Amino acid sequence: MKRETIAEALSSIADEYKAEALELELPDPSAASGKERNTVYRNRQKAGRISRRMLTFAIAACLLLALSITAYAVGSAVNSPKAAVRVAREELEKWKQMGLVSPEIRTDREPDRIVEIEGHTGSEYWYGRIFSHSYDVRWYMGEEEKYFLNLTVDTITGKLSSADIEARADETDVPVKDVEVDVPVDPDDPDGEWTTETLHLYENYDDIFPADMTVDRFCSLLAEYWGFTGYTLADTVDEAYYDAHWSAVDGNSLLKDMPADNYYLTIFFEGDQEGAPMYLQLSQFPGRVNLSLGTSHAIG
Repeated sequence: MKRETIAEALSSIADEYKAEALELELPDPSAASGKERNTVYRNRQKAGRISRRMLTFAIAACLLLALSITAYAVGSAVNSPKAAVRVAREELEKWKQMGLVSPEIRTDREPDRIVEIEGHTGSEYWYGRIFSHSYDVRWYMGEEEKYFLNLTVDTITGKLSSADIEARADETDVPVKDVEVDVPVDPDDPDGEWTTETLHLYENYDDIFPADMTVDRFCSLLAEYWGFTGYTLADTVDEAYYDAHWSAVDGNSLLKDMPADNYYLTIFFEGDQEGAPMYLQLSQFPGRVNLSLGTSHAIG
């Protein structure tokens, strides 16, 4: 809750209960005398203490109720696979409006798979990060689809905690020079012979995010979306997977120029209470490219 929202709620509650407290019908001590006057004073003091306690209790109860409703609303925002699909679509639209990803990415059709992921604690390779309960919503790349989407929706925050987005190259895209990959093709006939298809690598990252997107701009938008106050591009030390050490990239460089061969970027966000890194990775596959990011990114 915002500070001004709490202040507004407190002011209205306080005025109401103060008015009631002041309207208590007690005898006027000036009209009494002697022992009776002392009794009236004590009763008024007792009533005042009770009124203040009632006021304090009322404010605390209303705040607790308000906070509980807020927590319940957020926590129950994603309480089923159907809700996860709705939220995944809504949050992806936010990414589009922010300029993080291409507006051409579509989720109009029903997802191909929804996986519920229970909360768990990561291993040492995950820097001890705690993964909350989430739903993994997936749209596969069929013969007619250009995009593959794998969006992880956090059930507590209602935000996307990670995403894998792949885009198939178009006929107008130019393949990377002198790079060919021979891929075996399964025959339609079970008794038929396997054939080989020659595919190429592409750099059609502009199908996923704007071609002029810089690393700094992309990380700034992610920080804004996740509610962090800033970020730091860090060196990547990876002894568990790649046995390598990569220096942090220049934030002014274009995101699409970030090395895509077994490379990912390590980012620490300011305000992340866990102090765990987020990973950003570009990958090339025959005929398509991939962007992978998130606070629960699978290392490598």
